[in-house]
Amino acid sequence: MIKYFLYPQTGAPVPVLLNANNVESIEQTSTTETSFFYAGAAAADKVTITHAADASGVAVQNFFISALGTLMSTSYTNAAPLLAPPIEITGLTWS
Repeated sequence: MIKYFLYPQTGAPVPVLLNANNVESIEQTSTTETSFFYAGAAAADKVTITHAADASGVAVQNFFISALGTLMSTSYTNAAPLLAPPIEITGLTWS
């Protein structure tokens, strides 16, 4: 069963659905960006979300790591619960 991060994003008409399966690591690469690295052979296995400034430097990263653990331990009927990130998410890019 595929699990998903489902979270609100500023400017998006509906919450964003981001694949949580095959996440290899989650790293907050700056105070305004957090990247998801996926296991795979393709060069485009990185998704970066942009967010409001995080003074701690790890709040968004820790939030998604915790959400990933919770997602993977829930039943298959709860594949995409709506999450409430601690900091406003403003964008998403693939690379």
